Amino acid sequence: MDSKVKKLIFKTAVFAVSLSFAWWILKSGYLSVMIDTILPLKFVSEIVAGIFYTSFLTSPVSVAMLVILAKANNPVTTALLAGVGTVIGDLLIIKFFRSQISTDLNVVSKELHLQRINAFLKMLHIDFLIPLLGAVIVASPLPDELGLMMLGASKLNYRELAILSYTLNTAGILLIVTPVNLLS
Repeated sequence: MDSKVKKLIFKTAVFAVSLSFAWWILKSGYLSVMIDTILPLKFVSEIVAGIFYTSFLTSPVSVAMLVILAKANNPVTTALLAGVGTVIGDLLIIKFFRSQISTDLNVVSKELHLQRINAFLKMLHIDFLIPLLGAVIVASPLPDELGLMMLGASKLNYRELAILSYTLNTAGILLIVTPVNLLS
């Protein structure tokens, strides 16, 4: 097995552990205690949750934080502030790991035969599905890097990436926090 494939398997396993950890800290109440401790700095905790939202490793913890924050706060304010955090997180990831992300995505692309899929979609004149799926991935807690690649955002400058990241991630966070706020 190729070492790059092994790295991707390792990263998937780390994500599963992170998801389990997020579930545990949410159910145990530790996360609520931590957020209550920093509640006077409510805006900071929302921005931190946004920063965590962008990485595959920390997105489960971020969603758990957002669920807790959504119960007591205005969902629009929570989403807008967490959106600021997502921009910070995305720009940091892209700034420091752009070349590594490209390498990982090339491996995934080859393993999943994405070039063939893309050619097939173009033949059917539905190649708009790839950018649409990319926008959905950026808006979701899934790793933004994959969604940005699907959008073709690698050629965008940092300002354009920031606007795209803020808009899509804020919308995704709003879709998470609004129902939680309404149900609590």
